[in-house]
Amino acid sequence: MKVFIAGSKSIHVSSFIEALNNKGIIPTLLAEESLNYGKVNGEFIARFRSKNPFSILINYWKLKRIIRKTKPAVVHIHQANRMAYFVSKICAHKNIPCILTAWGSDVLIVPQKNKFYRFLVKKTLQRSKIITADSKSMVTAMMQLVPLKEKYKLLQYGIDLIESKPKEKIIYSNRLHNPLYRIDVIIDYFKAFQATFSDWKLVIAGVGSETENLKKMVKSLAIEEKVRFIGWVDKELNTEMYQKSSIYISIPESDGTSVSLLEAMSAECLPIVPDIDVSKEWILDGKNGVIEKDGENPLIEAVELLKDDFGEINKSLVKSTAERGKCTERFIELYQQVITE
Repeated sequence: MKVFIAGSKSIHVSSFIEALNNKGIIPTLLAEESLNYGKVNGEFIARFRSKNPFSILINYWKLKRIIRKTKPAVVHIHQANRMAYFVSKICAHKNIPCILTAWGSDVLIVPQKNKFYRFLVKKTLQRSKIITADSKSMVTAMMQLVPLKEKYKLLQYGIDLIESKPKEKIIYSNRLHNPLYRIDVIIDYFKAFQATFSDWKLVIAGVGSETENLKKMVKSLAIEEKVRFIGWVDKELNTEMYQKSSIYISIPESDGTSVSLLEAMSAECLPIVPDIDVSKEWILDGKNGVIEKDGENPLIEAVELLKDDFGEINKSLVKSTAERGKCTERFIELYQQVITE
């Protein structure tokens, strides 16, 4: 089966390719930069972020040549972005079945920015044979753009379950450093939390446009000794941090089901999540995690909840719905389905 993956720089894309490799599938990879992810038949680059229309046109022609050369049986697009629009356009013209996996903000936030982005996302949805999403809230949002219920499948990326180990007084954050993920708010919470719980540490993984500003913020709050920035982490270090950390915090403005959240839950970290619909698909506030509330510091509530038996609840929930091997097999079934239709 000749599978063509169109993705971006993300540990989720890397892990997905590795999962396909484990099932005997070696895909071709398209991205906007060199990624060197897993075992692939070839890696191609086409860039569509430029504001120069001539650059976009040149890369569109390049993409057409790539798809003509590789002759995929199925194309799987990860994230409904500009590249997804052009890949799906070529697939539609060449009658190549296309599966889209939406990520979260690409269908929850981007279409609301302006008519141009709404058009790009809507056309990508229309051209895709099947669209997978990891939360009901994402399906609801996409149904407002393209109300064809049969297109949508609720399916997790899948995760490798993480063995829990003895916990330390560590709070772990590993989302991107851009405004969407509100890392600055996490730092503010931790500053206030430190007044009572001075023996805890905050470890911030990831990088982004706000990294330097966040480091300056930590310095200005005089909590440099308690906050550690560890940069972009590989799978091994990420796993180690889940295993060590007692609390995991991720409070973006908008999200799908976060792979990072599921990984943290499987490692028996106590999760702190934002008050958005998708959070309530996984977390019962005060039972197996904490949902952020206006005017309250969720870190303080989380410490109290650590006394309860939430770990096995979360591990069991993730194992039954998001174990990587089973989820990858389901994606492969979808590949076979669209190829034979």
